[in-house]
Amino acid sequence: MTASAAGGRNQGAPEAGHEPDPRRWRALWVTLVAGFMSLLDVSIVVVALPSVQRGLHASPAQVQWVVSGYALAFALALVTAGRLGDALDRRRIFLLALSGFVLFSAACGAAPSITLLILARLAQGLAAGFMAPQNSALIQQMFRGGERGRAFGFFGATVGISSAVGPLAGGVILALASGAEGWRWIFYVNVPIGILAVLLGRRLLPRTRPSGRQHVDLPGVLLLGLGVLALMYPLVQA
Repeated sequence: MTASAAGGRNQGAPEAGHEPDPRRWRALWVTLVAGFMSLLDVSIVVVALPSVQRGLHASPAQVQWVVSGYALAFALALVTAGRLGDALDRRRIFLLALSGFVLFSAACGAAPSITLLILARLAQGLAAGFMAPQNSALIQQMFRGGERGRAFGFFGATVGISSAVGPLAGGVILALASGAEGWRWIFYVNVPIGILAVLLGRRLLPRTRPSGRQHVDLPGVLLLGLGVLALMYPLVQA
């Protein structure tokens, strides 16, 4: 047998000393569903903006913040969330963020005014931003060798599909939930799916050992957040 053939045979084999988690592929689908929901919410709301504006008597600038505020909060949370996941427990941060995402999705759907809807969207974006780094970190933890490449391939496909189907999914939901309040189901649809993902995640996701460096640089986090805000806020406002 040639060296190249042997290398091809061992490409998908687990690394020496690594015991694969038998639940890893089922756990992967939990992370993919959560990631799909969080990225879908960037674009799915766009088609509902006219309905939101009419239903809550909002100005064009206010209703635009329903989309832009989510993206801004998402971006602000990413780096801090990744550091906290490494320092504490990725599974715990993921489940807390997913639970918050479900809660704030319900709050968005029930918002009686445009101000409360914007605040709920900001909180929902923060929760989504805390989930995102844990997704890739959990995949990195659960898979080795060729399996890791396949898992990240599924993750990349999920990112692409969620961005593409957002407006289509929003249009379908608005068509099924007719009426002046139909836009609320854009947010309510996350609740049952998210609750199921939380329950499955508690059973399937592996616990992680915190890294040796437990310290979180709070001044650095604050400065980074202010820097990202100073960069993105003018773009969002414009």
